[in-house]
Amino acid sequence: MMSYPELVLPRLRYQFCPMCRTELVKKVLNDDEIDRVSCASCGWVHYPTNAMGVIILVTVDTRIVAIMPPDAPEQFPAALPGGHGEYGESPEEAAIREAYEETGYHVAITELLGWGFNKTVGYPGPMIHFYYEARAIGGNARDSEEGRVQLFGFEQFPAISPQRGGSRRTMELYAEKMKQRSSR
Repeated sequence: MMSYPELVLPRLRYQFCPMCRTELVKKVLNDDEIDRVSCASCGWVHYPTNAMGVIILVTVDTRIVAIMPPDAPEQFPAALPGGHGEYGESPEEAAIREAYEETGYHVAITELLGWGFNKTVGYPGPMIHFYYEARAIGGNARDSEEGRVQLFGFEQFPAISPQRGGSRRTMELYAEKMKQRSSR
């Protein structure tokens, strides 16, 4: 059986070529010295890609939109809207879509606060996260399967679970931005 790195999700660990059904081999194909899974018969090469995710800090006037997940521990009740980018979707498009799906607000991206990479083993695999600030430009607060929607001032925003690293990082980046703005 073909040996894949642990980071490659089981559903992406091909054993046979999806083009011609020949058993795949693993070998160095280029001068980069990286073992790649490929087909000796038709030349197909497997290039698994990183997942892409977005986390969005949405403001409505001077307040921040929080998602209150139903399964969140009492001491960490809040999260920010976010999710996976879909195939062919830019990070900005994903952020606008996810914000609407999870909050009911139509948003305009105001700033890319930063980005990060998580080398996750297991679903969804290695992921590039984009952390955005956006402002509501329409729509109305609407709860979703992700949780209840509530608005908080920055200083009153509830604690975010350590399990929600993207939400925590986005708030940290926003706090840094607000601190720099107030020190000018």
